[in-house]
Amino acid sequence: MSSLRKSWGKMRIVALPLIRAPPPQRIITYYSFKIVPPPAPPPPKDPPPPGWLPQEGVVRWATLKVDGTWAGWGKAETGSWRLRVFEFGERFLDRLDFEEGALKRVNVKTAPPTKVPDDLEGAEREEAEAAWEKLEIPLLYPPSVSSAPTALAELRALLERRIPLHNKGFYTWLLIAPLTAPFMIIPVVPNLPFFFCAWRAWSHYQALRGARHVDALLQNGKIVPVPEPTFDAVYTDAKVEEIDAPTPDPNAKTDAGSEGDVNQKPKLIVTRDSLGHAMRALDMQDDDAKDVLRAYEQAMNRLR
Repeated sequence: MSSLRKSWGKMRIVALPLIRAPPPQRIITYYSFKIVPPPAPPPPKDPPPPGWLPQEGVVRWATLKVDGTWAGWGKAETGSWRLRVFEFGERFLDRLDFEEGALKRVNVKTAPPTKVPDDLEGAEREEAEAAWEKLEIPLLYPPSVSSAPTALAELRALLERRIPLHNKGFYTWLLIAPLTAPFMIIPVVPNLPFFFCAWRAWSHYQALRGARHVDALLQNGKIVPVPEPTFDAVYTDAKVEEIDAPTPDPNAKTDAGSEGDVNQKPKLIVTRDSLGHAMRALDMQDDDAKDVLRAYEQAMNRLR
């Protein structure tokens, strides 16, 4: 097995349509990008002497530091400004686009590569090219409500929307952050506006990297749609609900150029209870299950 193949993890994409809408309205789908990192290499026999930089890397160290600080604020005394900021932040996170949260979880360092690195030569490169040629990333979808071409088209449409959005969001918040410098003169309380702007820029950047990585894999034909019949229970047990939405243009055309069911309203094709089938089938942890329910709530609110 090539050294390249040992350095990437396994990846799986799950697509769960939440709301089905006739053209020209778009389908709203929840995506889960699951990456299992490769086994950690054995520690060196003679580890280097500790330096002033953290061994896990500056970015990893900073991320853990911020996460620990934020969790500590959630345990602050009742009525304190730290707890109030934490509660406000949690409410804001619930309103953050679920698509952004999903793309942020694509770790490009451990995900399958978009191409064979250019620095490989000789037999090592040939072995790496052979391994990369066989690479396939399954895109699991429920066959009762979707198809292979539709699953790929919806994923492609998602990336086409999110890449420019996160690119603009990254530079926008990056430019706004320096304007918060005057808040540094406030004693005791940290410069929360600056940290918020920096976090939004970082969040958009992470989502942008993830979206570009998935897009490159898609363009190279590495993402393969695979029907997953166990997901059908999500839809067979759900009562189809109609969502109040503006009536579509009756003169609108479908993607195929013919008149479709444009007079139909968008339909919610899942329920909170039926999504439990997907959670159990995917063996979701609490954080993942929370993301699914957040996507469900946001999908409904967008079409009301």
